[in-house]
Amino acid sequence: MEQWTIVIVLLTIAIILLFASFFVKDNDRKFADEMSEYTLQLTEEIHELKRRLVAVEEELGKEVPVSEDSQSVKKVHNLTKQHIITLYTSGRTFDEIAEQLSVPITTVQLVVDNYIEQSIV
Repeated sequence: MEQWTIVIVLLTIAIILLFASFFVKDNDRKFADEMSEYTLQLTEEIHELKRRLVAVEEELGKEVPVSEDSQSVKKVHNLTKQHIITLYTSGRTFDEIAEQLSVPITTVQLVVDNYIEQSIV
């Protein structure tokens, strides 16, 4: 009789915990959303700083070197650029886009940075 009491108590606790798990907020999703927003914000700020640096160097009369990254973006086909932008605006991460299109993550970041810069300017 004592064993059945323990089994019933444990079963009751398990059922209560199961129902409680449905009502607990998903903190992992919230954290992931915050991190992606923070990453996007930092990327935009870094891109803006780079743009300002180039403007200052041009104003001072220094020759601005063309980076290898910007050359690799020029090599990416326009259709691929549009596909990257479409996936980015639909909410995909850089990693997902790079994996789906088989392009380097840096290329995806540069295409998105250029897209953001063109839409801001």
